[in-house]
Amino acid sequence: MKHVNFKQLFIAVLLLTTGLYACKKDNADISKTETVAGKYENGFFILGEGSYGQSTGAINFYRYGEDTVGIRVYEKENPGKILANAAKTSTLQFASVINGSIYLMCKINGPIVKVNALTLKEEARYVQESSNWRSIVQVDGNRGLVSANDGVYQIDLNTLALQNKLTTVGAVNTGDMLKKGDYVYLLQSNGAKIVSAGNYSLIKSFSNINRGFAQTPNGKVWASTGTRLIGIDNNLDTAGVALTASVGSFGLDAPTRITASTKENAVFYHSGKSIYKYLDGNASSLAQPFITITDDPFMIYGAIRYDKNKDYIVVNGIQAYGAGATVNFLLIYNASTGALVKKIKYGGDGISTDFTKIYFPDLAVFH
Repeated sequence: MKHVNFKQLFIAVLLLTTGLYACKKDNADISKTETVAGKYENGFFILGEGSYGQSTGAINFYRYGEDTVGIRVYEKENPGKILANAAKTSTLQFASVINGSIYLMCKINGPIVKVNALTLKEEARYVQESSNWRSIVQVDGNRGLVSANDGVYQIDLNTLALQNKLTTVGAVNTGDMLKKGDYVYLLQSNGAKIVSAGNYSLIKSFSNINRGFAQTPNGKVWASTGTRLIGIDNNLDTAGVALTASVGSFGLDAPTRITASTKENAVFYHSGKSIYKYLDGNASSLAQPFITITDDPFMIYGAIRYDKNKDYIVVNGIQAYGAGATVNFLLIYNASTGALVKKIKYGGDGISTDFTKIYFPDLAVFH
């Protein structure tokens, strides 16, 4: 009979155990490395219009939990390129995140620019000698629509090649768009339109709606006449509620001032320095502002937005026009309670007119 060498067996088991531990440790380290957030992943982007003829449009970046805002990160990632035309007379107004890319829309003869949402490296650019872009929406796959001051165009989201203009709706000034299910909602100078996402045939028109759009979890799409908030349900029927304060507007060439929660059936908008929250079916929720901004001087600039990643309301603002526009604000509130989460002031001193610090931050954009 062969005898067992217990000393050799003990050494073999010890070596095996040590190897397994080392392997487990290495795997744990690899896992941690793979889950580290990308440079522009754990936060959101702040679009700045730029100052007409003086400075170009800007993308600033806020990383969650920090007390600062990263300035002009697009230029840092794309040396020599700008988000404007060469004369700096175009302004950056709108962006959408689609399939891992950010599509940036410039008005007044500016470009459409596509960048990677995690690296901000430019992927494509479309330049037209005469243009006035408003917004962009994905229909499906690489099929999209862009709105402009003269109607709605089909666009290839991969190459940015512009295609036919829609003939089923007016060739008039068109602003915000929203895709929901089989429909695309369009905001035009002569009212809101709903078209088929399949063949773009006209489904329904609303002549009195001049602000929109946002969608709540119950499937309603929200728009406004200015003095009333209008909910369009899944049957395309409408029901409205009178507003305590009107929904303001900078026109169709600026993003809508309406935004909606993805957590509750709530719609938010701002009027002056007051932010209102309407809980669907509860008219009394509009009796008083949900949030009142007390900073003075201060003005909300552009449109407030709901951050679905954190259940936040994000507010961009400036101190005033002129030299006061160098003082920029980022205010973040809890969308459920209205409590202030973060307040950041960045830019200039409000005394010197330094155009490199005038961003006119008009829109927050989220992953």
